[in-house]
Amino acid sequence: MKLFIWVFVLGFIFVNLAYADDEGGDLGTVVVQASRSNDTVGDMNKDVTIITAKDIANSPAKSLPELLNEIPGVEARVNSSIKDTQVDMGGFGESSLTNVLVLVDGRRLNTPDLSGPDLSLINLNTIDHIEVIQGAGTVLYGDNADGGVINIVTKKGAESTKPSITLSSEVDSYKGNKDGFDLSGGLSKLTYQLDYDREQSNNYRTYNDYWANNYNSRLSYNPTDIFGIDFSQGYHLDRYELPGAISINDYYSSFYGTTIDGIDQLGRTGASPESEYYGSTSDSHFDVTPHAKFDLGSSNLDLSLFTSARKMDTNFVSADTAVNGYATNYEEESYAFQPKLILTSPLTDSLDNKLTTGYDYIYYTEDRRINVPGSLQDIVDATEASQGVYLLDEMTFDEHWLVNAGARGAWAGYVFNQTEQTPTKFDRSPTTEGYDGGFGYKYNPDSKVFVDYTRSYRLPTLDEFFQDPYPGAMGGDTAAIFNQGLTYQVGNQYQLGIKDNTIKDLHLGLTGTEVEYKNEIYDDPLTFSNANYNGRTRHISEEADASVDLLGKKVVPFANITFQQSSFVSGDFSGKQVPDVPDHLAHAGVTFLPLPGLSTSITDDFVGKRFAIGDDSNVQPKVKRYDTVDWSAKYDYKNYELWVSLNNIFNEQYFVYASGYGYPGPEVYYPAPGRNVQAGVKVTF
Repeated sequence: MKLFIWVFVLGFIFVNLAYADDEGGDLGTVVVQASRSNDTVGDMNKDVTIITAKDIANSPAKSLPELLNEIPGVEARVNSSIKDTQVDMGGFGESSLTNVLVLVDGRRLNTPDLSGPDLSLINLNTIDHIEVIQGAGTVLYGDNADGGVINIVTKKGAESTKPSITLSSEVDSYKGNKDGFDLSGGLSKLTYQLDYDREQSNNYRTYNDYWANNYNSRLSYNPTDIFGIDFSQGYHLDRYELPGAISINDYYSSFYGTTIDGIDQLGRTGASPESEYYGSTSDSHFDVTPHAKFDLGSSNLDLSLFTSARKMDTNFVSADTAVNGYATNYEEESYAFQPKLILTSPLTDSLDNKLTTGYDYIYYTEDRRINVPGSLQDIVDATEASQGVYLLDEMTFDEHWLVNAGARGAWAGYVFNQTEQTPTKFDRSPTTEGYDGGFGYKYNPDSKVFVDYTRSYRLPTLDEFFQDPYPGAMGGDTAAIFNQGLTYQVGNQYQLGIKDNTIKDLHLGLTGTEVEYKNEIYDDPLTFSNANYNGRTRHISEEADASVDLLGKKVVPFANITFQQSSFVSGDFSGKQVPDVPDHLAHAGVTFLPLPGLSTSITDDFVGKRFAIGDDSNVQPKVKRYDTVDWSAKYDYKNYELWVSLNNIFNEQYFVYASGYGYPGPEVYYPAPGRNVQAGVKVTF
C-alpha cells in the first residue's frame, strides 16, 4: 500500500503533465515576512517554502508538528507530547533545538537555554501561513538560525468587516479534547483578532497527561496611509507529565541499583516510574510595532520598530524514587528592541536596489533554582545581552538577474552569578560576524535558479555555559559544571537550487546544501557536558519536491524527499556520522476534491535510519526506519466544517527517539503512537 502511494503520486505528476495548462505560477507575488525585507519568494536567492492558508485548509495535518513534517528537509519529532517536540533542519540531531530559529509574527520563540522553541504555544487554528527558509539566516536573524528559519504568521482581522466568531471542538483516541473560540473583524482603519483554546489529553503513554490554556490577540491601527501600529499579546498556561524513555527489555541498572522494566514488561504505552517527570509552564508576551511608509518619488522608505516583552515561569520535577529525584524552577524574562529601515530605489532604468538595515537588541534574564534532596538549593542568576547590526543589499537587473550581499556584526554579554551551593561568578563577552552573498537568475517571472554562500554562527546558550547539578547513582550528587572555555560555532554554507513554476499548476524544486562547521557545540558523550567539538563537522542535504494540480484542481498529488548526512570530518569521532540524523526524509500523498466543500487526503511519511543520541562512535546498530500512512477527510457546508483523521493506518510500531545514554544500560526509546483517530467540528457565525 505504501509503495502504491509513491508510485501513484509520481505517476500522476510526471505522466499527466501533458494535461497541465502551460502558464506560469504565482511565485513572484508571495511576500515573505521572514525575509525582513518584504521580498517575494521569487526575488530571494534562498530555498523558501510557503505553506499558505489554502495549503493548511487542504492539509490532513491536525497539529503544527504534522504540518511542518510536510515541508522538504524539516523533521518535527514529537517524543511524547506537544511539550516534547523537536524541529530539525540541516541535520543537527540532538542540538537542533538551538540551531533552528522559530518565529511567531517575527517574534522569537527560541529561549536563551537548551529547552528550544515551545510549539505548544501555537494553536494550528490560529495560523494564517508559514514561511520556511532552508539554510542559514544569520545576516538577518543572527543567533539560532544556522539550520533555517521558520516564521509562523498568525491570522488577523480585515478592515471594514463585520465581526466573525468561530467555535471549534476536537476529540481524539487518548481521551483528548480541545475547544476553541476566535473573534475577528475590523473597522475602516482598525482590525482585531482574538483567539482562545483549552485542551487536555492523556496522550499515548502512561504518565503522559497534558492540559493547557492559550489566549492570543492582535490589533492593528492604520490612521493614515503612511503611519500604523500593531499590537500583539498572548498568555499560555500548561501542566504536563513526561513518561521518559524506555528500553526494549528489562535490565539491572547500577545507576538506580534495581531492575528497570522495559517494553517487554510494560508494553509500548507503558513507562517506568524511575523516568517519570512532570512540570508546568506559564508564558506571556506583549509586542508593539509602530511602522511608517514614505513615498519619495521614485523611491520608497519603510521604517519599523519592533518591541517585545516576554515572561516565562517553568517548573520541572523528576519523580525518580530510586535517587530521590530533583526539582528545578526557571523564571525568565526577555526584552527586544529592533528598529529596521528598508529603502527601495531604482539606480537605473534596468537596475533596482533594495537596502535593508537594522539593529537588534535582546536582553534575557534567568533566575534558576535547582533542588536535590539532601543538598543545599542551587541558585543561579544569569543574564545575556545580545546586540546585532545588519545590512543587506539586493539588486535586480533587467528583471531577471538577482544579486544580494549582506553582513552582520554581533556582540553578546553573559553574566553568571551562582550564590548557592558554591558562590561563583563569571562573565563572557563573545563577538563575531556573519556574511551572506547570493546570485540568481529568473528565467521566467515565477522560476529561478540560485546559488548562495553564508558564513553563519551560533552562540552558546545560558545552560551550555552553566550545567545544572543532578543526582548521581544511589543518591550521590554531580556538581554543577561551568564551561568557561566554551565558544561560538562557525559554519560556511554553500547552497544551490532551482524553483520551477514554468507550467501552470506544476511546482518543482531541487536544492543542495553543504555546510562545514568549526567548533560545533554538541553534547560530548565522553564527558556528559556541552562542548565545542575538537574537529570539523560537515552537513550535506539534497531536497527535491513536486506537486501538480490536475483535473481542474480536483486531484492534487505531491511528493518530496530529502537525502541528508551529517558527519564528523576530523577530531575524536572522525569518519563517523552525527547521531539522531535520519539518512532520508520523505512525504507523499494525494488530495482529492471531488465535490464542492468535500476533500480527502491520503499521505505517507518516511523517516530513515539513524544512530541513537550519544552513539557518536557509531558502535550500536542504527535505529530502524519507519513508514506511516494517514487518511483524513473534511466537509464544509455553509458555516459548518466537519473533519476526521485516521493516523498510522497500518499500526506501524516505531520509535521517534533513541538514546545510547544508559547510565550504564541498553539504548532507550520513546515508542510512537499506534493507530488512532481524531475528529472535529467548526462553526462560524
